[in-house]
Amino acid sequence: MFADKIYLLLLLLIPAFAVFFYVVLKKRKTMLALLISSINMSSLAAVNLKAYAIKYILLLAGLFFIVLAMARPQYGYKIRTIIKESSEIVIALDVSRSMLAEDSKPNRLEKAKIMVTRIVEENPGEKIGVIIFSGFAMWQCPMTYDLQALKMFLESVEIGNLPLGGTQISDAIMLASKAISDKATSGKVMLLISDGEDHDSKIKEAINAAKKAELKIISVGIGTSEGAPIPIKDETGVIRDYVKDRKGQIVMSKMNSVLLKSVAKETGGKYISALDKDISTELVKTIRGLDKNKNETSNRDNKTDRFQIFLLLGLIALFAELLFPIRHKNKKD
Repeated sequence: MFADKIYLLLLLLIPAFAVFFYVVLKKRKTMLALLISSINMSSLAAVNLKAYAIKYILLLAGLFFIVLAMARPQYGYKIRTIIKESSEIVIALDVSRSMLAEDSKPNRLEKAKIMVTRIVEENPGEKIGVIIFSGFAMWQCPMTYDLQALKMFLESVEIGNLPLGGTQISDAIMLASKAISDKATSGKVMLLISDGEDHDSKIKEAINAAKKAELKIISVGIGTSEGAPIPIKDETGVIRDYVKDRKGQIVMSKMNSVLLKSVAKETGGKYISALDKDISTELVKTIRGLDKNKNETSNRDNKTDRFQIFLLLGLIALFAELLFPIRHKNKKD
């Protein structure tokens, strides 16, 4: 098998060169025959015509092997061991209705998606998965090294991806804790992005599960403590109303930083507020600073280059052609 087969077309030149050398050698022999008889040719002619023939053969052989080397012959295989260093990062993204509040522009969810996309783009080589949660949690994208797949799944995240309303952070933590590899000794982190409006009582149980899995949680609070109404928009994006409670009062969705801080502290992580600044750079640096796990994998390479052998044979033939004498050695009387 040849990697660059196009160069094999150059082999067509070798027969042409062979004919050319044959004609030249025959012409040289004819010219000498006009001057010296065939009987005295070997004793009187200083030039060795047989040497010329050998030199031409060596030259053609050299060209032949070099052309083969240029075509990159490949055969056999070899096993390559690759050591990959990476962290395991689970991104948990709140998709409850409260994430439509516009106290973070353009709204809480879109701002979160922008941050997560930048983290994914600037941390290639990391093993990352995405969980979405509201009334329950599910995988939007399983743990993967595939950057393009992650971005594609992130783009499709919307409010309404999950049918059950509410915000149960504990479900997301439990799901992430189960997914983290037992083989990973460090570099295990969950990036929890939410407004913190939790409506269940299983947080302590979820935190214990995260501790058991040695999963640190970096919680990102998105939204304001004063809160903002949750808009109801039509298909064109125009606000028609706001979410109201049973009394007909507009609901003000407030960010619960107390819960997010507690989750981060209990698991040995950190809390970052995305209130009035772009924290993407800080998050990227935090992810890059995580300890890395070394994963050893073996790959079988079925296309091993063997051009070196043919290149060496070609150079040897050309070098021999240069050193081969074309004249008879002087004989002593």
